[in-house]
Amino acid sequence: MTKKIAVISDVHGNITALKAVLKDAEKNDAQEIWSIGDLAIGGSSMEECFQLLSEVNTTQYLMGNWETAFLSVINTQSVDLDNPSQVYFANLVKYDYEHLTPGRIKQIQALPLTGRKTVEGIQFSLTHNLPTSNRGHELFAYKEQKNFDELNIDPDMDVAIYGHTHTPLWRFTTEGQMILNPGSVGQPWYSRKSLMKDRDASYILLNISNGKVDDVDFRRVNYDLQQELDNAIKLGFPYPSLYKELLTTGHASTHDKDKLRKINLENNYRQRAKEFLIDLAHQ
Repeated sequence: MTKKIAVISDVHGNITALKAVLKDAEKNDAQEIWSIGDLAIGGSSMEECFQLLSEVNTTQYLMGNWETAFLSVINTQSVDLDNPSQVYFANLVKYDYEHLTPGRIKQIQALPLTGRKTVEGIQFSLTHNLPTSNRGHELFAYKEQKNFDELNIDPDMDVAIYGHTHTPLWRFTTEGQMILNPGSVGQPWYSRKSLMKDRDASYILLNISNGKVDDVDFRRVNYDLQQELDNAIKLGFPYPSLYKELLTTGHASTHDKDKLRKINLENNYRQRAKEFLIDLAHQ
């Protein structure tokens, strides 16, 4: 028996990229989808991404660091309004919160940190980052082997799949377990400038049969970036200029406080964030 599984990560609300990936997965006979975190925040269509995955055979979801951060703002209203980066994030949360359908927050709250799958006798471990934390920089490709060995959570585990870094990867633990990263559907990233020119969505198509991994296909899928940007503008997505820069160059402005301070001032984003937090506190 042959099983084909599409593994996706880090969609970040980019519905145009997700549609292209799912179309490619269907064309290549994928039978199920594993989504390993960060559907949330960054693009204009988090709700639509959750909905689209519910309409196909998505058998695994995980809690990414952006889902955790989204819930933190919703639950605590703890945002430093004097920090331009936090004002930026609060406005992204505000946008997604206002576009969620009933019950979606409960689904997000229930997302697990890790997943386990057995396919044709092969044991898969699924995490967004490390098994104990969905955030951090420990598993970037240039990091030391001992960090990757932390994915060896069980001697019976054969393949560890994680996301978070937005960069495709294939390597092994010291004990020989396969480690895979599908890269990012919505916001691909490479540390080398020339490679960043490739803005295609990425995912992995696993081909498993007769107790072995027959193929690990690192797929790259072109999609219409302008359509995604036009959709964001139509929907009133905040910080459209930063979203354009992110999609076309791969560079985020999350920590560029001078740039964010200027944009926040020009668009009254600090006041918008303040009013949103007040409304949350009174719900």
